[in-house]
Order: sequence, then structure tokens, then C-alpha cells
Amino acid sequence: MRRISRDSEDSSALARQAEALDGAAVEGRFDVVGDAEDSFISGAVRPEERPGLGRWMREPLWYEWDAIMVTSLDRITRNQTHWEMFADKCYQGGKDVICLDDPSLDITPGNGRMIAYIKATQAQEYREAIVQKRRNQTQYYRDESLWGGGTWPFGYRPVLTEYQGRQRYKLVIDPVTGPLIREAYERIGVQGWSMSRLCEDWNKRGVLTSQDYQRSVNAGEKKGGVKTAIKGTRWTTSTLGKILKKPILQGIAMHKGEPLLRDGIPVRWADPILSDDEFTKLQVAVTALGQHRAGIKSNASPMAGVLHCPCGKKMYENSSVGKLNTGEIRPHKYFRCSSWSNGKACEFSVSWPQDELYAMAEHAFLAKLGNDEIMERQYVPGRDNRKQIQELERAIGNLSQSIALAASPVVVSSLTGTMERHAANLEALMAEPFVPGRWEVTSTGQTYAEKWSKMAGWKEQGPFLREAGFRLFVWGHPKEKGRDVAVYVISPHDVAERASDALAGSVEPSDEEAWNLEALKTFKEVLELEITQSRVSAS
Repeated sequence: MRRISRDSEDSSALARQAEALDGAAVEGRFDVVGDAEDSFISGAVRPEERPGLGRWMREPLWYEWDAIMVTSLDRITRNQTHWEMFADKCYQGGKDVICLDDPSLDITPGNGRMIAYIKATQAQEYREAIVQKRRNQTQYYRDESLWGGGTWPFGYRPVLTEYQGRQRYKLVIDPVTGPLIREAYERIGVQGWSMSRLCEDWNKRGVLTSQDYQRSVNAGEKKGGVKTAIKGTRWTTSTLGKILKKPILQGIAMHKGEPLLRDGIPVRWADPILSDDEFTKLQVAVTALGQHRAGIKSNASPMAGVLHCPCGKKMYENSSVGKLNTGEIRPHKYFRCSSWSNGKACEFSVSWPQDELYAMAEHAFLAKLGNDEIMERQYVPGRDNRKQIQELERAIGNLSQSIALAASPVVVSSLTGTMERHAANLEALMAEPFVPGRWEVTSTGQTYAEKWSKMAGWKEQGPFLREAGFRLFVWGHPKEKGRDVAVYVISPHDVAERASDALAGSVEPSDEEAWNLEALKTFKEVLELEITQSRVSAS
């Protein structure tokens, strides 16, 4: 079993662990039944919740192994409570833990378990020390308006500069992506382009998405210990919309999704790409996009883009006419894999009655969000009074000099009255020198289940599921009445936010929305097990 943490290790550590484990397996003449690898997974994550080790802790793989081998105890966990639960589960299941740097490790109750517990405690203390150090470092960078690392905000990049005698990173406008933000503002905010049109244009031009661009720069600069493989991710309205809504485009520092404030004023840690007025104009344009866009083609299936075959292709609506023994003609409506259109169906392709898949999709959505309350998001423009404050302060200073030089009581009285009015206005403005624009979330008092029941059937419900990011994979044999049927739902991490935006009309339909890749990977693993078990049962 191999694991590296995203905190302090690079991927080469996995190779070193694999080399040590392979050598020990050969030397000990062990039969290796599998390899559990968890890349960039924190030691604080429970073993059974990890994508690699977790599946070996559950049926049916739980019964496939007798011992787990690791290079050191902290590869399993750096939490003493998690270790105690893991060790007890292994002991109760008749399994052992082989630790290369501690051959005497014993998980049986008593002294052996106690020693291992102490080591797990030490590992936890080490992890907590690392976490605290990173928090302190992050807070320092935040206080000093420095860049602490991570994914670059699109439009910016960090550059190494000297700060207080040390080399630190600060954000500057990127020469490639900065102009792209300006282009997005001109196209959407000024010329009235839709986000889908801009995404299509950028995809045709080969414009790299945020993470792919950062990886390309890393590769070009031959940086070590960072990701350099370009995935080829395409632009989607969801990805673009999130970028264009962030105040970082004004040069404002962000913390936990909100502008970072200092003394009530947002911290500017970089030069703005968009002025405050331009940013406000862009938010209004993005919010209004959904109100004027064209709808789905009238002849398209309501579930287009929602239903998928396990092979990865979309499923489409089809129909045929059947003749019963009584002579009655009855239409048969079904969904099937689009691979049929190429003249050769994929190995998973079967015809699914439409009613069955509609019922599955409805159940999946209501189980996920049915009881949740619908929240409305509305952009509230900010106010920037700083320029007026400077002008009033300058005017009051000039009036003070004029009063000191004035000889006439009438002039002094007039100037004093003007200065008092300026002072009153200045006091009011200084109470709120800068209020950033924000997205305001309010409750509608209605659940998704209630809203769902009031929609005009699948002609509204289907497009809503697609815009909210739901993808439904179906595998099996419908004619066997429930046997060998696997239904898997994949939804984005921000499904509640996307569903809310879809209802508000501020998300454009797209067949290219980013899926939850980890969920897709899990589905494929589940599918392999289903197919294997099905074949075993058949034999």
C-alpha cells in the first residue's frame, strides 16, 4: 500500500515506496493480490474513505487479502483514532499489517497494539505540526499581500520578487491570460456575446483553461515537483462563469471564496485587470445571459445530455411500432446508445424503455436534492467612495487655507458653511469607503421536490437536470426485471449552486460541463465488479 500527502511530498515518493515494497514481497515470497495507491491524500483521511485503500477495506475485495504491507506506519494513517479502528478491523478479520521499518509491529490487543498506538500518535502530532506551520505561513502571506501558492487566478501569475530581504512571490497580470479576461469583458459585457459563444471560440482557438495553462508554464520552465501534464480540458460556461464572477479580477485578494478585508476595506494584492465599474458591468451581463438565450431544439429529447451509456457515449431517444398477438399496433419508445448510429453497437448497448429511465432519473435527483431548500443568488453591485473621499479631503484643505487668508467676515462665513457641508458628506462616505460587490443568497422557502412537482413534465425537468450537471449512467438488462442492473449518478461538486442558477436562468445549457472525475472513476470500478459478478453467476 502506497500513499503520499499533498502537504510535503512529490510523486517520486510513490516510486520509492513501490520499489521497497516490491523488493520485500520478493524476499518474503509473498503472493501479491493487489496494489493500493493513494496519491496526494492527507494522512488525516480515514483509510476506508480513500479511493485506493478504501475499496480493499470493503466487500468483495476485503476477502481477497491476508496482510497489508507498507513502508512505514504513517502510510496507513497519521491519526491515532483511525489507526486503532483500522488495526482492530484487521485483527477481527484475521489480517496482519507488515511494516518494513518496524518488523516487530503487532496489532494484537495488549502491548503490541499499545506501541503501535503510540507511533500513530507521534505521526498525528507530526501531521498537526505541519498543518499548523502551513496555517501560520498562509496567514503571514495573507497579511503581507503575498502569494502563498496553489492554482493561479486566471489572468494572473506569481513572480519572484525581493520582499523584506527575502525572495517571495507576488501576483502580477499574466501577459497571456490577462488580455483574455479583457477580451471576455469586451465580448460579454460590451458586445453582448453569450458565454457559450465565447467558450466555443476559445476552444476553437486552443485557449488553455486555467489549470492547463499553469501546467504548460510549469512544463516550459521545467519546474520540479509540480504538475506539467496538460489534460486538454475544454472551456465550459460553468468554468468561465466562475472565473468571471471573482473579485480577484479587480486585484482583490480572496479568502474562502470571499474578498479579504482589512480595516473593512478589501485588500488589493495585485493590479486590477478590470476597473470596479467594468467588473460591475460584467456581473450584470453574466447574470442577464440566461434571460435572452435560445431554448433547446423542439425536436430534441428532454433527456439529451443527461443519459449516458457505460461506454461513454450519450443515449438518445428512439421509437418503433410493434404488433401484438391481438393485432393491436402499439408504439415502443426507448433510449439506446448513440453507437447504433455508426452501424455497430457497443458491448453495453441495450434498449431501455423510456418510462424506466425517466423514473430512475427522477429518483436520483430527488434523492440528491429533493429535501434541500432552493436558494436564489443575486449580484449586488458594490460602491467605491474612495475617490469622492479624496476629493472632499482636498476641498476641505483648500477651504481651510482660504478661510485663513480671507479678510471679510461674509467670505469667511460662506466658506465655513461650505466646509461644514463637505465635512458632513465626508463623514457619511468614510463610514463605508468601499463596499465590494457580492453575490447575495436568499431562501425561496421552496424545496427542490416542490419545484420539481410543479414543472411542466420532462420538457422542463430534463433540460433542468442537464443544466444542473446531472449525468446518469445505466448498465444492465432491463428485460430481467431488476436483475443485473446498475444505475450510477454523477453530479458536480457544486450541484446545489448549479441547480439554483439553472432555475434562475443564469446557466447556459452545455453538453461539455465538467464532471466529477473521481465519481466517474468510481463508477468504472463499480461497473467492472458488476460485470465480473454477472459473468460468474452466468457460469
